[in-house]
Amino acid sequence: MSKKSRPTSDFVSQLAFDEVLQQVEFDLRIKEFVVMEIDKANYIIQPNIPYRSDYFCIFMIKKGGVTFRLDDKSYEVSKGDIVFCPMLETFWLDEITEDYDAKYIFFSLNFISDAGFNYKSNNVLKSLSSDPTHIIRNESEVYRKLDFHLDELKVLNDKEKDNYYFNEMIWHHFSLVIYEIDNHFKKTEKPHQVTNREDELTTSFFKLVQGHFKEEHNVQFYADKLFISRKYLTKVINKTVFKSPRDIIHQVLAVEARLLLRNPNLNIAEVASQLKFSDQASFSKFFKKHVGRSPLEYRKDDLY
Repeated sequence: MSKKSRPTSDFVSQLAFDEVLQQVEFDLRIKEFVVMEIDKANYIIQPNIPYRSDYFCIFMIKKGGVTFRLDDKSYEVSKGDIVFCPMLETFWLDEITEDYDAKYIFFSLNFISDAGFNYKSNNVLKSLSSDPTHIIRNESEVYRKLDFHLDELKVLNDKEKDNYYFNEMIWHHFSLVIYEIDNHFKKTEKPHQVTNREDELTTSFFKLVQGHFKEEHNVQFYADKLFISRKYLTKVINKTVFKSPRDIIHQVLAVEARLLLRNPNLNIAEVASQLKFSDQASFSKFFKKHVGRSPLEYRKDDLY
């Protein structure tokens, strides 16, 4: 469709996250994100109508393809492509194939914050939202990893499935989705070769953090577990995910702290103790630095 032939309209159809949730056929643990498959039969967006969503979206095309338009530029995506869509961008659907089938993750701004990514200040989300759309083409390894993480996220968010550590594991898989996508674009913008060894160390580090972050806040512990120096671990993590190991540990601690503070049966001292801070004062100082509010202020704002 040419720019001239596209209908002009002052009216933009709003896509609300609540409407996405209504399509889910099982009870969600966390109602701020959802993973689902969409084909042409249940594709709600109509051609030639401007839309804008109040949520983020990543989709991976399994079959067929779609053509859509943003800022008068046309994009065609097909099988094997991955698309990151920021919220509040106006877009038009031009065409969708009969055999279209794709896996989607929709997530809200609140979910990004709860997962430890501050939308206004986080460099990852800033870079991903700096362009109206980001498309990853012909990257089978990235596609495979994201496909795995989205499947895990879908299962972890099903209330019927038993999993004691679902919060930590959801954080882990969602973070890796975001980092995988941003890492791909950073490598494209400024090529740097990540070796298999560095990739394996990064994955092992994330797994160790997931299992030990409550008891172990020191980077040296994780370096020792991986049988490498602290300096080398820092170099590898900075190279692969553009953050320091300390930043990663503190991010997951801050996420868990927010989750624990939402439990009215725990006082702030008990939360500090569960996360192995030396005392309530050091925990409060850490929390305010990473969340922007004291634990008490956070509790008042979020629970009452």
